[in-house]
Amino acid sequence: MWGDFSRGNDSAAGGFLNTTANQETTENKGGVKRSQNVVPVVIQQIRNCKDEDFTLFGTPVQIIKLVGILRSVEILSTKATYTIEDSTGSVKAILWLENDGDAATNLPSVKEDSYVQVFGSLRNQDNEKMIMVLRMFPVDDCNIVTTHLLEAIYARLQAEADSKKMVTDIKVNNPGAALANSMSFVDQYDSGTSGLTPIQEKVFKILQTDQTLNGMSRSTLLTNFPPNQHKQIK
Repeated sequence: MWGDFSRGNDSAAGGFLNTTANQETTENKGGVKRSQNVVPVVIQQIRNCKDEDFTLFGTPVQIIKLVGILRSVEILSTKATYTIEDSTGSVKAILWLENDGDAATNLPSVKEDSYVQVFGSLRNQDNEKMIMVLRMFPVDDCNIVTTHLLEAIYARLQAEADSKKMVTDIKVNNPGAALANSMSFVDQYDSGTSGLTPIQEKVFKILQTDQTLNGMSRSTLLTNFPPNQHKQIK
């Protein structure tokens, strides 16, 4: 389900679907599973996360990947603060600069009002969710934007399916402990805080039904939606 942390374009194009990679490790303390690879998300998922660490249906995530439009940049001597926006909201991303006397040399080659791809971890600062940037790249292929959205939808649906399976397995193998051990997954599933809009989920389900070699064209996809929703899909 998870992708690999590599150069931006390579990760978006193929790393996500590499299911042979080591997907999860188990920490010694409490046996909590934490993803060691990259999980694609949209901003609404970040803003809806109530925990200090980002989780996806009960599974803590170490590194998230975001694709959005860079709206503003504020550069100080020790850090650069970026405001990034996608179709679901906006979020701040902070890149701490190395103290070598020339902050500009440490900055990624990105421009305002252009798409960027960000890898980082989620942090709480002054009661606001922010991304601590590990890597940031400019997006030079529009397909990366579409691919990222599909990856984020797939990751969310796969995590949901895995959490349901875990609850089912607990009930089958240990019925007496099912309620106590699965409550966190059930609560998150029922809360409806996946972060994806109904339109995004509908797009994913429509694309799943397409069996052609070249994939579904945008014009064909739009025929499944009323005209007032076409702008949201584009």
